[in-house]
Amino acid sequence: MCQICRKFKKGSLTVSEAREELEEQSEYLTEEHIEEIEEMLFEAEDTYDYIREHKNSLLNDEYSDDDYEDDYGDDDLPEDSQQYVIDDEDE
Repeated sequence: MCQICRKFKKGSLTVSEAREELEEQSEYLTEEHIEEIEEMLFEAEDTYDYIREHKNSLLNDEYSDDDYEDDYGDDDLPEDSQQYVIDDEDE
């Protein structure tokens, strides 16, 4: 396994850093391995993009102002004049 692959899979390199290292080290790598690295980086980019888009769509759907309903309405809260009664288990 080459240094780029090892560092990228370990998480030490981002996609852009791995691309920079690939440019610098491409003369020492075979064409076949360069294609493997590029494929690995494209897959990672696609995964990152998918996760980012999915996360944004979930956040937009979940916290949309139009669809927001307050499950814990003010009707459930006691008025100021009401007092809380707490039972002591020790008594």
